[in-house]
Amino acid sequence: MIDYCSLKQTLEAKLAELIERAEGIEEVLSEPGDKDWEENAISKENDQALVAIENAIEVEIRDIKLAIKRIDSGEYGSCVGCHQPIAKARLEALPWASTCVRCSA
Repeated sequence: MIDYCSLKQTLEAKLAELIERAEGIEEVLSEPGDKDWEENAISKENDQALVAIENAIEVEIRDIKLAIKRIDSGEYGSCVGCHQPIAKARLEALPWASTCVRCSA
């Protein structure tokens, strides 16, 4: 049996951590560029990497928020694709998983 209260707390803590990381990236990306064009070019390359990381974080934030909503609605643990139970091992590895392994492929 899954302890939904504990799981929700874990997801909320992870969500807070990711939001803080995303805000930190936004802060770095909003800094003005360097006047030296070579330094600015390097900075732009770094910015592209940060944007990719930020995009991945945003996806994870969205998935965690959806998992919390599924816990609250009693739908957590059921695949949104086939409506079958998601394997416990999958949920332990990826608590915000919304699909079973078969539907995620």
